[in-house]
Amino acid sequence: MGNSVPAEKSGGGSNNRKTGLFRVSPYMVIPSRVGGFSLYLRQGESFVLYAEKGQLFTEEHKDRLAELDVDHLYVKSEDYPFYTEYLHENLLNILDDSSIPVRDRARAWNDATVSLAKAAYDRNLPQSLDKERFTRIRKLINNSLKFLARDDALKELSRFIAESNEQFEHGINVMVLTVSVLMTFIEDDSDLLVSVGIGAMLHDIGKLELPEELFWRREGTLSQTEIDLIRSHPALGVGVCSGMPLPQETLQCILFHHEQMDGTGYPGGMTESLLPAYARALILCNEYDNYIRGGPGRKKMTPFEALTRIKSRRSAHDQDMLKRLIAVLSKADLA
Repeated sequence: MGNSVPAEKSGGGSNNRKTGLFRVSPYMVIPSRVGGFSLYLRQGESFVLYAEKGQLFTEEHKDRLAELDVDHLYVKSEDYPFYTEYLHENLLNILDDSSIPVRDRARAWNDATVSLAKAAYDRNLPQSLDKERFTRIRKLINNSLKFLARDDALKELSRFIAESNEQFEHGINVMVLTVSVLMTFIEDDSDLLVSVGIGAMLHDIGKLELPEELFWRREGTLSQTEIDLIRSHPALGVGVCSGMPLPQETLQCILFHHEQMDGTGYPGGMTESLLPAYARALILCNEYDNYIRGGPGRKKMTPFEALTRIKSRRSAHDQDMLKRLIAVLSKADLA
């Protein structure tokens, strides 16, 4: 070990911004060749190189970390994209490894998922959603199904999915909730779950086609033209994804996510008979997550307040799906 980096001004959280180091769990480094990132240990007031990029990481390395009672390793910020790439390549093995605490598996899942979702919603990228990124999102959701079926996984994931107004974080949470609700009655159709999961994660992708400030304005300050523009984002989302090999279920999730069972939603004013069960689950989970996140002129609600508001509009939502959402939240101690 060597090549120390001063830690005297490092901040808290998962990223020590002053030193440019991200905190990662030692459980995440499975025996393999460490890819394009080096690993650092914190020793007193310094970060010390533990494993250099390209080095073979063995069981002995893991055992030694356990003996030293190391809680965290660190990766330089410039190497973090290589670390998330490593997570994507090894995520299924990590999520299926019962020797890794559920909380650490949840953190790995969150890190891998955020890196993809954030890029998909990045207005600064010339093509935020391309075929390669879409393929990786599909693979990630497929590899996540078994883990998302665990009640304790949902509880741990809630610690990492921030209750903010970032579109990509909202997309992640709506995906987790929607897939969790669907898994209460769909057990042997992973293709459907993956298709709906993709649609849930990308349901707001059409907002990238509109001025960002529209979505930060209080509703009472918007003109009818601006309201109509906002209500066009589901259809615009389908257009954004037109070049992707998307199944019908994914496209319907993007298009229908603001519809309501009683026909009061948009963009089509569709009613119960025209909305598939998976779309009804997504519509409900989208509204619930919007309530607990708040927004311009809207305070964040507690889960109880959000569910109470939804219950007060019985005609707008599928009551069976609502019962299933409440059951999912209760099992994970989130309601």
